[in-house]
Amino acid sequence: MEMTNMKMVNRVNAYPYLQVTILFAGLGSVIGGLIVELCVLLVFKEADFAQIGYQPILYVGLLGFIPALLTGIIIACKKIWQGDHKSIRTSFLIGFVTSAFYMGAIVLYLGINSWIEIGVLLAFMLMIGLFGAVNAVIASCIALPKVCKSRFDITFKKEDDSYKGLHHLR
Repeated sequence: MEMTNMKMVNRVNAYPYLQVTILFAGLGSVIGGLIVELCVLLVFKEADFAQIGYQPILYVGLLGFIPALLTGIIIACKKIWQGDHKSIRTSFLIGFVTSAFYMGAIVLYLGINSWIEIGVLLAFMLMIGLFGAVNAVIASCIALPKVCKSRFDITFKKEDDSYKGLHHLR
């Protein structure tokens, strides 16, 4: 009986690290591309989707894949659950930091030559950080596993059912 209880506790406490990481990487980059696509369509009201095409989704999706992946890895390592009172705040903060620092690193790699460019860099990092934070919150609503409040796992009962041996008698 002791081993059976350990199985149930381990299954209930298991966190889907890989699933959360992959979903954040995929969803975060696609959501970012869709948001940019919608913003472009709002700015250029006379244009339609066929004129603008898939370039914003593709470029922002590819550029946002790395910060979305990093966000997913950090959130999975912290074992954040959906429905937890801190999950949205934590996802927002992690998405902000990874996106801002990623874009800051790219701009710094390209080179800064004046103090004005530093101010532009900080403003750009703030804007991209907020964009990444919103993406992380939207992705967390979809990708994070839900909290199991009852600590009851129905699959445990099915595996350990006492009638399991009677199935072949039918």
